[in-house]
Amino acid sequence: MASGISHSLLGILSICPMSGYDIEKFVATNMAYFWKESYGQIYPMLKSMAKLKLVEVRAERNKGRADRLVYSLTVAGQAEVQKWLAQPSTDPSPRNELILKLFFGSNGKTYDLIHHVAGFADRHRAALKEFAEVAKKLRREQANHPGLPFWLITLDYGRRNSQSLLEWSEASLATLHNLSKKTKSKKARKTA
Repeated sequence: MASGISHSLLGILSICPMSGYDIEKFVATNMAYFWKESYGQIYPMLKSMAKLKLVEVRAERNKGRADRLVYSLTVAGQAEVQKWLAQPSTDPSPRNELILKLFFGSNGKTYDLIHHVAGFADRHRAALKEFAEVAKKLRREQANHPGLPFWLITLDYGRRNSQSLLEWSEASLATLHNLSKKTKSKKARKTA
């Protein structure tokens, strides 16, 4: 990626003009299951892309509050989005602390790992409910938007990913509970 360009922000602005706050809210509401952007990244990146003439900014007056800066794509920004969409994607980072802890699990207490995996499973159960709600809302509120099929594809990715990880969690919990029982029976035999 060229220095000073955030393709995720350009993509978001291809939907409609937004302020930095609107972008932050959009990411949290619509993309959090597959993409993160922090407040600290958004504003410097918008300024950088404005200097590169990929976005333009206009001030909207707010009564009694600071002006609201709204960013929109320029023709060059739209061309950059199209160029980026044509390029192959990079593979996601394989860093996962839960998996790392499980890998080294023989050094710790099984009940800690059970707690971690159970919490992970709970988060994916909640995500599955949220995906269903978001899909209903999108179909109801954005039925005629040309982006709807693409948004539903990304939502389905999140749903299938959470479903798979929930199944993995349940199988892993069964294994961890069996290990815990074996450890307890070994300790009981040693003290007898």
